[in-house]
Amino acid sequence: MLRGIIAGIAITMSIVGCTQQRTGIAAVADAMGATNLNSIEYSGSGELFGFGQAYIPGERWPRFIQRSYNVAVNYQTPAMRMNTVRSQGEFPPRGGAAQPVGADQRTIQVVSGKYAWTEGGPQPNPNPNAVADRLRQLWATPHGVVRAAMANDGKLEGNVVTFKLDGREIKATLNDQNLVQKVNFLGTNEVIGDFADEITYSDYADFSGIKFPTHIVETQADFPILDVKINEVKPNAAVTLNVPENVAQAPAPPAKPAVNVQKLADGALYLTAAGISSWAVEFKDYVVAVEGPNGEARSLAVNEEIQKRIPNKPIKYVVNTHAHYDHAGGLRTYVAQGITVITHERNKPFFETVWASPRTVAPDMLSQNPKPAVFETVQEKKVITDGTRTLELYHLQNSGHNVATLIAYLPKEALLYYGDGYNPPPGDNPIDPARTPEYGIDLYRNVTLLNLNIKTIAPAHSTRPVPFDNLKKAIGLLPVELN
Repeated sequence: MLRGIIAGIAITMSIVGCTQQRTGIAAVADAMGATNLNSIEYSGSGELFGFGQAYIPGERWPRFIQRSYNVAVNYQTPAMRMNTVRSQGEFPPRGGAAQPVGADQRTIQVVSGKYAWTEGGPQPNPNPNAVADRLRQLWATPHGVVRAAMANDGKLEGNVVTFKLDGREIKATLNDQNLVQKVNFLGTNEVIGDFADEITYSDYADFSGIKFPTHIVETQADFPILDVKINEVKPNAAVTLNVPENVAQAPAPPAKPAVNVQKLADGALYLTAAGISSWAVEFKDYVVAVEGPNGEARSLAVNEEIQKRIPNKPIKYVVNTHAHYDHAGGLRTYVAQGITVITHERNKPFFETVWASPRTVAPDMLSQNPKPAVFETVQEKKVITDGTRTLELYHLQNSGHNVATLIAYLPKEALLYYGDGYNPPPGDNPIDPARTPEYGIDLYRNVTLLNLNIKTIAPAHSTRPVPFDNLKKAIGLLPVELN
């Protein structure tokens, strides 16, 4: 798949023997200054938004301040480095995407050929699953889309250039000066299926003979995801992005995620896979899965592990804490397996709407064998019991993270599960330096008002259960004592 993206686009800009249509696209390259442009670096600032992390299901993404936005592209390799710094943009905090941000956060994402990685840690972190998306973003840049069109038999009809890249149709709309005004293609997400990705380029200026937009706006699923003003452009900048040795030698990601299982109590399992954790709770005749996050591969792997650990009992319910895409991405697999979804009543119409969307880019089990989802909804409280074991679900009220969030509580075992609120960091220090404690305070206020007797928390964004006192320390109610 990637061979077509990489080899098919690393080209020279020769237009000898072109048809009239390809000459038309070559004329666009001339107008843009793309013909002899092999690399570019541009910088600016503005806003960005947290995709799939809305406060209210189906509404806009949460806003962050994009303090700096630097992109360096080598069209010949092809390679791209995106170096950004964001800070809190919602006051008070509203929605997800790792809010509330405690300080400026730098993210460095790189793609080079068939490799992708993130910089900023002790060593580069391989991101093999990000290669295709980052290359697509590279070829959606103003000059990249022109080069990609010429390399992939692009067709110019009126003011629209159309071509296919990695099996997806890309459209570039031109303005009256033959400059790229808009780029459109389909994205895909486990929750909402196919979605429109649209990048608008405007306010072009001349930078050493190269035309480049000074305003870039991107929307995904009809909501803004990026809005930046560009103030510096360096045509043919020196952009060399060598692949780190550990990235080049990293093994391919397994098709089936590994599942780590920890026993929380008799009949209660904590399952960590694909970077997020969930529960399995055993009842007399069935099992309840608490959270269906990430995506189909994780759900299949986790459910297989549940059946091994708790044989001869079907999974009857999956509890969804909230509709953020990282927490709801694996739910459709449960629906395909005939499992009832328990969620807050405000999430049901959202799921019913988005699950009806097309899935042409990445078909899943449910799209290939459709069946209606069966829901049980919660307003403020729901109790699941077989007379011996009890699982209680509560609405997390007045939380800034998400308006329709549930928490799960095992009273006999004094265990609490939640999707977001306080994410226990690794190590001995319970305080997360990347965040301020507002959402942890929301969580503590709720469990206190509900008079829940909690000894241990084992939430979604952790790889281990930790004492409830860690939450109290993180929000300043108990002192932190480190050796």
